[in-house]
Order: sequence, then C-alpha cells, then structure tokens
Amino acid sequence: MSVIAAETKRINVGDREVEVEVYAPETDEARPGILVLHEIFGMRDWYRRDAQDLAERGYLVYLPNLYTGGTMRYCIRAMITEATNPSTSSTNQEIHKLLDALKADDRCNGSMGMIGMCLTGGFVLQMAKRPDMKAPVVYHHSLGRKGAGIPRDENFDDVERMQGHFAKTDVFCPAARRAKLREQLGDRLEYFEYDMAHGFRSLSRDKPEAPLVWERTLSFFEQHLG
Repeated sequence: MSVIAAETKRINVGDREVEVEVYAPETDEARPGILVLHEIFGMRDWYRRDAQDLAERGYLVYLPNLYTGGTMRYCIRAMITEATNPSTSSTNQEIHKLLDALKADDRCNGSMGMIGMCLTGGFVLQMAKRPDMKAPVVYHHSLGRKGAGIPRDENFDDVERMQGHFAKTDVFCPAARRAKLREQLGDRLEYFEYDMAHGFRSLSRDKPEAPLVWERTLSFFEQHLG
C-alpha cells in the first residue's frame, strides 16, 4: 500500500508538547493505529524505516520524539525513575495521551498496537492494560529493578495479550525479570528469545535473527489488528 509523505504534528501531553512523525497509508478507510517508541538513542532512521514499513502494510503509525525540545537528559531521568511506577506517573500519562491522540485521529479505526524497546519497553507493560491496546509488543524492557518491571502492588490482570522479544544474555533485561514477566502473564505472553545482543531494531537489526523478530512482530499485528 502506498504511503502519504510523513507529516509532523505536535501533541500536548500535559506539561509539554511532543513532536510526532505520522506515517499514514494512502486510503480513505480507517486503519488500526500503532505507536512506535524509540530507544535511548532518540529519533533515528532505524525507527523511521520501521514506521514506513508498517504504514505500507496498512497501519496508521505515530512515531513520537520523546526528546522534543532537546530535553534528552530530563526525559531519560524521568523514564528511569517513573516509567515503571504506577500508571498515574507523569511519564506514563504522557504515553497514554499519545495513544489517545492516535485513537482520536480520524484515520484510526480505534484498534491499536504499540512497540516499545529498551528504555521505553516499560511503557508497553503499562499500556497493555488499556482495553483498546490489542497488540502490545515489547523488545527487552530495561526498566524496573525488581520483579517483572512494574510496581509490586500492581498486576497484569487487565492485560489480554502481549508479545515479547528478548536476548538470552542481557544485563539490561536479565533472566530473572523475564521469568517474572512470564510467570505473571502466563500464556497471555507470546515469548521469544534470541542469540543476539540488546537492540533488536537498532544496533542488532543487521544480525541474522533480526528479520525473524520483525516477521513475528508483523504476524502479531496482522493476527490481532487485521
């Protein structure tokens, strides 16, 4: 499917505005929406290529620059300290508002998926609790010092499904955290491990197994978003 040239919009997420690149399929039909969150590297062409590919497959894609305004240091600190805190935390609320904006877009049919990785992977764990989040995908979430990556007094009861991709050896997302996530989600988690380093859609995207990660991600979206 052809894609309309990427546009940039600014979305108010509370105390600030975030620049969002929008990749939309060229069709009059409302399509499922996917929110793609970048890693610690910030906005890179890696993620733009993935957003473009998703749009060509018929999805409306929002790719936000979480470091809008040159606030990289602030954003990293906020994510590290709050991303795995309760869903009421300020950073989690920003992601909720980005998803709300995506859902309210006239080109979106209200069914949504998302991708978060490394620094932003923890947001997937929280956003997966939303009833409109039909296809949440996490790549090696690096936040949450204890347990699965969310506060101990929270749970995954509201999560319908999730797909997770992890490196077998990963100091940023250790085996104990992955095991706890699998324990809490059970068969609602479609779980995969790979013999490659952290950064499946960035530094490791040229590794032999990287295409398989993307193929499985696309299959998950196709199955649950249509």
